[in-house]
Amino acid sequence: MTGSRTDYARLLRLQRAVKASRERELAVAKNRVAIAEKELEELLRLMSDASPVLDLFPDVVARRIDKTMDEKADAERVVSESGDHVLREKRKLETIENRHAEHRASELRDSEAAAQSETIDQRVAQALSASSKISKLR
Repeated sequence: MTGSRTDYARLLRLQRAVKASRERELAVAKNRVAIAEKELEELLRLMSDASPVLDLFPDVVARRIDKTMDEKADAERVVSESGDHVLREKRKLETIENRHAEHRASELRDSEAAAQSETIDQRVAQALSASSKISKLR
């Protein structure tokens, strides 16, 4: 080994936290899109109802529609970016999980080999001990 030992359990916890954070960002962005869509629907309904408010402040309503459309476009961009981030973090997590499983399997093989070596050493020691006792009897 190289001397540095990776703490896969800590790395897994950290990567899971990063992935969860990215998933929250994605959920918040999706929520922003839904809110903007709902507000746009309400504004469009207000326009179709020929509301007296619209007659008094048509430029205010038009600016609000533009602002809401911009917010929706921004939120959709964040959804796209966050989705990419979530996929990237999922792949990293899978890689770390695989390496952790490989590391555990390697440690298990090493401990089994050490146990077998210990058993063999004990048998050889017993055989040598028995052999020396027999040679003393002669």
